[in-house]
Amino acid sequence: MRGARPSRVADAVQALAAGAVLLAYWTTVALFARWCGAPRGGGGESVRRKA
Repeated sequence: MRGARPSRVADAVQALAAGAVLLAYWTTVALFARWCGAPRGGGGESVRRKA
């Protein structure tokens, strides 16, 4: 049983590291999109047509 435990711990650490990398990537992409993106028009107006 002793041989199986380090493998589980290593897998958990690897999964945690992959999650952290993905979180950092998506955060960076979101920030760049916000900083570099074109300004949105409409100023918060509804997209529904007025009757």
